[in-house]
Amino acid sequence: MICRHCQKENPESVKYCIHCGKPLDEPERQTPPVFDPHKEEGLNDDWSKPVEEEKTEVIKPAKKNSHVPVLIALGVLAGLLVIGGAGYFMYSNHQHQQEIARLEQEKEQEKEARKKSEEEADDLQDENEYLEDRNDRLEDRQKDENESEDHYQYGFEIDTWYKSNYNMALRNAGDYNATQTGHLRKDERIFIEEIISGSNGSYWGRSSSGDWVCMQDNDYDYLREE
Repeated sequence: MICRHCQKENPESVKYCIHCGKPLDEPERQTPPVFDPHKEEGLNDDWSKPVEEEKTEVIKPAKKNSHVPVLIALGVLAGLLVIGGAGYFMYSNHQHQQEIARLEQEKEQEKEARKKSEEEADDLQDENEYLEDRNDRLEDRQKDENESEDHYQYGFEIDTWYKSNYNMALRNAGDYNATQTGHLRKDERIFIEEIISGSNGSYWGRSSSGDWVCMQDNDYDYLREE
């Protein structure tokens, strides 16, 4: 469309001149026609001529950007990937925290079990030590009793010095009828190592020299401890 003000070409779709800015569709003021016989003939001639069609330029619609849907799809995909990655990270972190908690719990349980085992072992050791100590005391007591029993025979102490209350005969055996081997004077000392019982309720002691002497019978005590 040609602007009637600046006589320059404009697209058909615009309403204002892109060159001078004035409206393109403003109606042109026309003066009433004056009849002119000479012009009437020319007008008739104009009507007889073929009318040339005014060529108008068709403005093609702008093509849509074909990359926009691709970019949108890529943006959506990227968003989904970010969301999925964040979700996976949170899930993995949660699983990791649960695994750490489980390991800590197992470690604590193992520690408690080991502590309990050590306490039971200590208690068992204390009990064993107590039993060993008690057995040692019993053995010592039994040993003392045995030694005490060994130290006494028939109520007389052995491995001890005695003195004679009378003049006594020494014999080669613990019996009245045994052969006499010597004499033991009154108040004389004699070391008795062994004691046996004889007839008539008598008890005979063997001296360190191997001789036997009557220490006691139902009537008399012949020896006394020094």
